[in-house]
Amino acid sequence: MPEAIDWPVLGGQLALGTLLGIAIGFTLKKALKIGLLVVGVLVLLGLALQQFDVITIHWGNLEGIYTRAVEESGGLLAILREWANQLDALIPVAGSFVVGFFIGLRLG
Repeated sequence: MPEAIDWPVLGGQLALGTLLGIAIGFTLKKALKIGLLVVGVLVLLGLALQQFDVITIHWGNLEGIYTRAVEESGGLLAILREWANQLDALIPVAGSFVVGFFIGLRLG
């Protein structure tokens, strides 16, 4: 005989997951905007300094570092798969977290 569903606990898990998802999604979107702005300014600054022969940027070395980092870690997809594997035991929280995360990204 299957166990009875504890609705208050399930509701609490769904609410917690949704709230955490909204908070993290909103914060992540804001942080990414700031991070991309900083990276953009640094790239422009580096290009300007290279143009005035103040610094030399070795683009081949940068490309090699980037390629090794993506190939060794498996990229973003590998990170997302690892997170999904860790959250599979918490299906109600994880499911509502994903919904809340996308709501937070939309709001941010």
